Amino acid sequence: MQRAAHTLMVAVACGLFAQAARANCDRLFESLERADKQERVAQYIIDRSDQPLASKPMTVRIGKVRYDGTLAGDVFEAHQTNGVNPVLAALRKAKQDGKVKCDAAGGDTYRGLATEKIKFDNPLLPANFNPMTIWIAKNNGLPVYHELNDFGPGGFAWVYGSAVKDPVVKK
Repeated sequence: MQRAAHTLMVAVACGLFAQAARANCDRLFESLERADKQERVAQYIIDRSDQPLASKPMTVRIGKVRYDGTLAGDVFEAHQTNGVNPVLAALRKAKQDGKVKCDAAGGDTYRGLATEKIKFDNPLLPANFNPMTIWIAKNNGLPVYHELNDFGPGGFAWVYGSAVKDPVVKK
């Protein structure tokens, strides 16, 4: 009888953990999908979450055009895309294969915004950069910051809308 009760408790706990992981992944997917729907998005490399943003982002997306820059130069290269975030596409594939795992990582504040943090493995990155931690603003569900394991201090700040400046394109 005790063994049956213990087995039932373990089964319930495993079910609850699976539901929690699924809920965390749902929140991650919702956030990345919400970011994909934004017309203007930029990401800046920063050494710490409270660091002022540099004058030049690392990546900009306006509509379906992605502009990739380097820290060394002032200009960007433009690339037409299908508008789908490649990380989101890879995560969807991993989800179909049953290989996506997301863990709640607590909450924090980012530039005055309350956030929730989710750890996950990015299938596009080498293992040493995983897990990633994404900070999602509670007020609008958009990613505002993400960190890579083994990247050093800091990560990437996300900005949207009118805060995204038009990049100078390489000719």
